[in-house]
Amino acid sequence: MDGEPKTRRRNEALMSAIRDAVRAELVEHGYADLTFEGVARRAKTSKPVLYRRYRTRAHMVVDALPNLRWEPDQIDLTASESLRDDLLNVFCAIADNFVAIGVDNYRRLVAEADDELLDLLHTQIIGLAERTVYPVLARARERGEIGGQEIARLPALSIGFLLRDLLVFTRVEVGRDAIAEILDTVYLPLIRTVSTP
Repeated sequence: MDGEPKTRRRNEALMSAIRDAVRAELVEHGYADLTFEGVARRAKTSKPVLYRRYRTRAHMVVDALPNLRWEPDQIDLTASESLRDDLLNVFCAIADNFVAIGVDNYRRLVAEADDELLDLLHTQIIGLAERTVYPVLARARERGEIGGQEIARLPALSIGFLLRDLLVFTRVEVGRDAIAEILDTVYLPLIRTVSTP
């Protein structure tokens, strides 16, 4: 290791710098104008370093998206007293993260993604929904808001799919009111029905 240049950073620090650079480039230039060169310059690394890690810019962007690694403990649910409020708080926070990166950036990313990357995105979105929805449903069951019947995966996670489709495939402004409408007209009636034996 003594022969390595002092400027060589450990992998974790380098990956953090790359992800920060990708997010900054997305916000500043948008997905359409994001380049390996711009990310390398901002991350203070080289294009070959990026090419070794990512096959395409779409792969690079997916790796950098913060909302796909978002954890439910990043929002305080202790003040909430209902399933509706818990879900509203969680999914408003998730929607805010998507909007901060730019909905058009996500649309362009999906359009450019190959099958492998689409599978990865799907897996990450399901993981995000599982990390957020299941703890909220467990709290609601403890409070007696929903029945004791085990809820199958598809209805439990349907809120994530509905929100994803609203964010990516429509021009609707996805704020608190839009999320509340999904909860009140689709998700909560479904969950109450499937959780009751």
